Amino acid sequence: MKKVVVSFLGKDGPGVVHAVSSLLTGLECNINEVSQTILHSEFAAIVIAEMPDGCTIDLLQDELVKGLAERQVDLSVTARLYDGTSWSAEDPQSFVVSVDGPDQQGLVAAISGILGEHNVNIANLKAIVPADQPDGNALIVFEVIVPGAVELSALRGALNAKAEELSLRVSVQHRDIFEAVHRVQPV
Repeated sequence: MKKVVVSFLGKDGPGVVHAVSSLLTGLECNINEVSQTILHSEFAAIVIAEMPDGCTIDLLQDELVKGLAERQVDLSVTARLYDGTSWSAEDPQSFVVSVDGPDQQGLVAAISGILGEHNVNIANLKAIVPADQPDGNALIVFEVIVPGAVELSALRGALNAKAEELSLRVSVQHRDIFEAVHRVQPV
């Protein structure tokens, strides 16, 4: 049995997750893993599923597009085979890189460029700019995987230099420390 990666992107609304999951079920695909989010009014989901023998990527994608159109669900679909390969590193450690400061074009590119130069993989990214304050501050949180061979002082130095250049504040914390500091205590 082959595995497939299917991404869905489009307008959010009640019934969107049901439409996606029931269409996959109707095509005899077994959903193994899902990541779903909503940004403003936009829905995005990535699904990894087992695809039945005899089904092709083209057939699956065509049937999903057709099924969504019949249900009047406004989502685009992209399907491809899942090969199971992934980025890996020796002695990986999880860190959280937080950046905040005046919103400006290119913030994510600037910080992600530094991370990429140091062979740091971004596992999760959240960028928030208050919609009611277009000239306000941006908050960007990168959850990253740092290989053991990466020199943390060099990484921190490069991030601090870029942050200073862009008038930002940057924080690099081991994930365990970040979670301990931000854990909500009962009152």
